[in-house]
Amino acid sequence: MRRASFYIAYFLILFLVTELLLRCALCFLGYPFLRPSGFLYKEFYTNMDKLNATEIRNDDAIKDILILGGSVISTGYLNLEPRLDTLLKQKYGNNAKFAFYNIAAPAHTALDNAMKYDLLDKHHFDLVIYYEAINDTHANNIPPADFKDDYSHIKWYDDIYLLGAHPEINITVIPYLIDKTIHYLSDKVNHKIYLSQYGVDQKFIQYGAQVQSERAYEMNVGRIIAKSRSKGEKLLLLSYASHFPPNIALTGDKKDLKYYAKCNFATPVTMWGSPESVRKGVNRHNEILRRLAQTNSVAFMDMEKRFPADSSLFCDVCHLSEAGARQFARELAAFLIDEKMLE
Repeated sequence: MRRASFYIAYFLILFLVTELLLRCALCFLGYPFLRPSGFLYKEFYTNMDKLNATEIRNDDAIKDILILGGSVISTGYLNLEPRLDTLLKQKYGNNAKFAFYNIAAPAHTALDNAMKYDLLDKHHFDLVIYYEAINDTHANNIPPADFKDDYSHIKWYDDIYLLGAHPEINITVIPYLIDKTIHYLSDKVNHKIYLSQYGVDQKFIQYGAQVQSERAYEMNVGRIIAKSRSKGEKLLLLSYASHFPPNIALTGDKKDLKYYAKCNFATPVTMWGSPESVRKGVNRHNEILRRLAQTNSVAFMDMEKRFPADSSLFCDVCHLSEAGARQFARELAAFLIDEKMLE
């Protein structure tokens, strides 16, 4: 009996020491020591920490607006929030209160936005705005045999899924690290092909023309629609405005910039794939948005058709110049007012 107690105590101490050492090691990689699950917010969804700490209700005088999307609509690119606030107060008066929660981020796809929206169950918004259709085209640049509808062929999502598969990680990190090690070795042995979150491997760029993302995009936007309905929140879907100058063969080189406004920031179209594949993908995704809005009776603004096809409004195929940002905000505010989305 005494020997059994000794072994139990020994293994318990060994477990605790191992756990502490592994947690310390993970800290150097950015994992929080006490709650390693928080790595999801430290590494992947970095603009959600403040939002998670805020109580948001849709039963008070403040109109709370959640913004989902990619870099185009994210904070720091359009300055959309202060522009909308000014335009809406011109209509509703300076006493009107609007709170904007913009968790759009560069390279985030419909899947990222669906997952982030799922993480906000305890919050209640008056309006959710979704604007993104280009980043999913990046997912297409891989051989069909390696493409996955859950985008696990992109390392970013594979890592998120692995983290999510271990709800016990705050109690013990050992199963997670064992799984992560096995996963790594398996990928090496099987020569697993992954897409990075940014950029495209040129030897796979031809596969982008197949727009393999159609089903995944429809499922993930549908997931956002279902979530908004279950929470009783208004949802506004926007089609995606892009600009491919007519009769111009874009290459992804710096010389493409001469066809657009002079901006401090511009992204070559080849970040998402070949120019024609990206244009085709955005068009397909816009068709899906229109169909989903109609079949689900969701508010829809056809920004693609409303936004002028004017090179001076674009920095590249999708990011907007200062003049474009002002135009975008005016168009969106006018729609919100005309359709009484905030009343």
